[in-house]
Amino acid sequence: MKALVFDGKKLQLTDVPRPTPKPNEALIRILLAGICNTDVEIVKGYMKFRGILGHEFVGVVEQAADSNWIGKRVVGEINVGCGKCEYCRQGMSRHCSQRTVLGILEKDGVFAEYATLPLENLYDVPN
Repeated sequence: MKALVFDGKKLQLTDVPRPTPKPNEALIRILLAGICNTDVEIVKGYMKFRGILGHEFVGVVEQAADSNWIGKRVVGEINVGCGKCEYCRQGMSRHCSQRTVLGILEKDGVFAEYATLPLENLYDVPN
């Protein structure tokens, strides 16, 4: 798939493998992705992120363990918690010290043809 990858010095549109979703994740075909100031700051060195940028998106679920999600248009919460700590158990994964953040911290983002996110992070966008 095509993706916009940042290597710490430059952005490059390149071919990368399509991500494989974990059992609790969905494979999302990205329809639209937005650029915000966070993306600009990452290219300037913020968070020292390396990988596929982007965290604002609309997509369609193409693969998921729960077939009710397949074909749905979605947006998503970008913080992916560990699921085990006190914050995660209280539904506050944004505060998880082990979290990843889509396109910002240890998780490839949405400036690509496909991305993955946990099903619990997805929100259905009605027609």
